Amino acid sequence: MKKITLLMVFTSIALYQAGCQQRQLYEEYKSPDVFEQITPSAQTEIALAESVSEKRLEYRGELEKIKSYYEQSGNQLKIEWVNRELKFISDAPRYTYIIQAEVAGTDLRARDIIPKANVIYEKAVRRMDSACILPLPGTPILTGKTLISRRRMQIALNWFNEIITEYPTSDKIDDAAWRAARIHEFFEDWSIAALYYKRAFQWDPATPYPARYCAAKILDEKLVQRDEALQLYRESLDREEAYHNNNAAIERRILQLSNPYTVDPNAAKIY
Repeated sequence: MKKITLLMVFTSIALYQAGCQQRQLYEEYKSPDVFEQITPSAQTEIALAESVSEKRLEYRGELEKIKSYYEQSGNQLKIEWVNRELKFISDAPRYTYIIQAEVAGTDLRARDIIPKANVIYEKAVRRMDSACILPLPGTPILTGKTLISRRRMQIALNWFNEIITEYPTSDKIDDAAWRAARIHEFFEDWSIAALYYKRAFQWDPATPYPARYCAAKILDEKLVQRDEALQLYRESLDREEAYHNNNAAIERRILQLSNPYTVDPNAAKIY
């Protein structure tokens, strides 16, 4: 009985010390010296995002190292632990945090013919078009229900962003923004897709795409930002009439959004 009592006392002391150490580490981590130096700016955001990306790679690299160690020592239990952690990393979402259309701003203008940008654009278009692998089993091709390679879409997206970043005066930046928006829509990144659609017509007001309409549709149906959607629906009717054949449906939606107290704004969608 005396041994049990002593064991409980020593355990309590150890847990208390561990708690103090953990609290000390937490307080050190929260140190104002770390965070107060971080001021909001585009450069700061880019540096932090790049640091996160590097740390992810370092973390995975360290896990691969310890896995190799356990494989050499034959410790199957710990190999399984590492494999589970690696799988968790693979399955977890990984955001870049830097959206090129956001960083680029609204003031770019699509004006210059730049051969290098054109080459990248054509390469990206081919990769995007090749992302459609095959129809789902038993599904007619014309239904549009196909198997899409997310990896190919991501590669194409990277190239479209490269055009925007490296060749900001290229006459292809609005085309790149349009296609990047389509890819983000495929990934169901609605806010980012709407941003890229808006950049397409901001960078080239005469862009040959119904970008205002597509942005309005996302703002209306996915993001419920209907004041802006209403404005863009109206601009789409004025400036993009040649690019869509559902003017009557857009006019009905404008009427609904213009009279939200008499007509339920959720009553109809445009397809």
